[in-house]
Amino acid sequence: MRWIDGLAALGIACLAAYLVAQPVVRDLQGPAFDLLLAGRQALYGPQVHPRPPGGSPVVVVALDRETALRPPFDRLPKELWTPQIAEVMTRVLDGGALVVAQHETFGASAAAAVEGYDADFLALLQTGGEAGQVVLGRRAPAPERLGPLPAYVEAVGGDRNLRRTALYDDPDGVLRHAALYERSRDSTGVVTINPSLSLELAARVLGERPQILNGDAMVLGRYRVPGSKENALLLNFQGAGGGIPVFSLGDLHACAQDGDSAFFRKHFDDRVVLFGRTDVPRSRRVTSARWLGVHDADRYDARCRLPVMQSLVGRDDSRTMPEVLVTATAVRNLLQRDAIKTLPGYASVLVSGLLAMAAALAVLRVPPRAVPPAIVVLVIGWSYLAVVMLARENWLMPLAQPFIAIVLAFVTAWCFRGLRQLRKREAAA
Repeated sequence: MRWIDGLAALGIACLAAYLVAQPVVRDLQGPAFDLLLAGRQALYGPQVHPRPPGGSPVVVVALDRETALRPPFDRLPKELWTPQIAEVMTRVLDGGALVVAQHETFGASAAAAVEGYDADFLALLQTGGEAGQVVLGRRAPAPERLGPLPAYVEAVGGDRNLRRTALYDDPDGVLRHAALYERSRDSTGVVTINPSLSLELAARVLGERPQILNGDAMVLGRYRVPGSKENALLLNFQGAGGGIPVFSLGDLHACAQDGDSAFFRKHFDDRVVLFGRTDVPRSRRVTSARWLGVHDADRYDARCRLPVMQSLVGRDDSRTMPEVLVTATAVRNLLQRDAIKTLPGYASVLVSGLLAMAAALAVLRVPPRAVPPAIVVLVIGWSYLAVVMLARENWLMPLAQPFIAIVLAFVTAWCFRGLRQLRKREAAA
């Protein structure tokens, strides 16, 4: 009867593989990835991706709630912070930053009412744009009237220094991917591929332009970018120990006012610097890092002049992350070549089918008392392997699909075994 068991196990495996290939099951891989990130953090902590000896290649300057409560920012809307931002950006560039980006450029200004109000900011954009060191970001998609102020776009050098942030949610509303490029078509029908903000910043640091091979895979330098065929970079979020350092704009402005150039040189030399909002609700998104338990206060790096406002510590939702930090994570993944790699769809189905066959054979051939422990060992073993592969090789192994396949195989094989035993009793009677 062994051949019958083998044939039954094969049939069960094929059924399980067919079911896990359906879109409703494939969509569960996103939450499973979030669980694997949490599992990696629990097992390995910051040791899995410690900060490089020279520090993170990407840092964020936060236009945060703390800054909004300090003078001279406290009586001004963020759109009127341009003189202070220009001063800090200048110090950051003088400190050796490779490239600076404003994640979401302002669409309003006081220049119409106060002549010359943005003079310093416009001068910085022009100088930095000509040197290829300043890039402005804009949301995608957005009506033109909600985009950057035309005067800013003109000052920075137009479209060559203007890029979309290109972040989008998965079907369950969780942000896990960043787009690498966008396609645009001109009036003559010519299609142009423009890098996203994250890809543009990484390309400028490396001095390499991204290339698309065979119409799908993208190469940046010698790095074959994972997810480029689908234009969806799966982000490798880290816990606080291996994350993106954050500096408060208010503290840096006080530091710039005191002329502490050594602080800027120490923390911004040879780095990509993104300026962005971190406090308004629309700038915060639920991401794959939602179960890592990291608050904004955990991300703040060294202070120059002003201490952290303790009244604000821990008030943010650890499940959400500012969009500017998501983009910074994408840049870091591209520079450190540690973006998450995924198996092709057919490979995930094949793995699920093989594990389903193993579960079915265990039910059909192993003594009944040993079946539950065998299934538990199979599930735990595969889960541990998935965590190890994510931590050591940045490979995302399928988790939700194999688990569903194993459960389906267990139930189906158990029913098949019971039916066969019932027929034996009836034949014996």
